Amino acid sequence: MNVLLIEDDKELVTTLKKGLYEEGMSVNSVLSIHEAKLYIQMNKYNVIILDKILPDGDGNSFCYELRENGDNTPILMLSACDECDDIVDSLNKGADDYMTKPFRFAELIARIRALSKRSNNMKSHILKVRDLTLNIMSREVKKGDKTIELRNNEFNLLLLLMKRKNNVVSKTEIIDYIWNIENFIDPNLLNVTIYNLRKKIETPHDPKIIYTVRGIGYKIVE
Repeated sequence: MNVLLIEDDKELVTTLKKGLYEEGMSVNSVLSIHEAKLYIQMNKYNVIILDKILPDGDGNSFCYELRENGDNTPILMLSACDECDDIVDSLNKGADDYMTKPFRFAELIARIRALSKRSNNMKSHILKVRDLTLNIMSREVKKGDKTIELRNNEFNLLLLLMKRKNNVVSKTEIIDYIWNIENFIDPNLLNVTIYNLRKKIETPHDPKIIYTVRGIGYKIVE
């Protein structure tokens, strides 16, 4: 597990790094927001531990900035303040968890592992092909930063193809998955659904995403 520790208390940094290493975690530590931005650009982290007050800025503001830029890395906020308003403010700015100093190391480890596990579970619900993403839980589809509105049949078709990306999915399997083959009446319905889906997720200037495999079915190519 890769952890980024953003904390300006050097004694605390030394203690935490030693303990995290002993728990089998890889740790990068920085003392400022400026340094943190450089490390985040260069590395992927499972969890970020972020101090609320730093020499060059406010941890809450930095957390909000990361979320606005699309960084969904789990963030554990550390603070000496245990006031309810401060905790709520941090969570509203995008922090996933909040711990007040001083804290027990065993609890910190448990929270880090819980955040990492939660993040991995969330990622398993997100399918991606090139700049197209599909969130199974929220049923949201995006092409780049643009949200694409799909009808229920179009979403289910895209979901099946993305789950089986780079593999051919037969027409029979698609029909059974979306409509139940025993109740399927209109043979043209699949063609119409494919056509409408293509119009929504493909653009004239980009390579096409859904390929027709003549006589068999369709596939999505990464």
